[in-house]
Amino acid sequence: MLELKNIWVYYDKIAAVRDLSLTVEQGDFVTILGANGAGKSSTLNAISGVVKVKKGEIHFRGQKINGLASAKIAAM
Repeated sequence: MLELKNIWVYYDKIAAVRDLSLTVEQGDFVTILGANGAGKSSTLNAISGVVKVKKGEIHFRGQKINGLASAKIAAM
């Protein structure tokens, strides 16, 4: 249902998320844990389209969503 494939998120030249892969199947519950600055919010912002993914891909229900507008992703 939701798949992150080797995503990288940067703020200027600083990598906030490095090479993250994750698969969430329908009906699964997932928790993202980590210290401050570990990339939790950046990961969610990338999934929702608030920040751009520098490398890698995000797929929702088989469709690539990184690069789409946040409103379109939320509507899905």
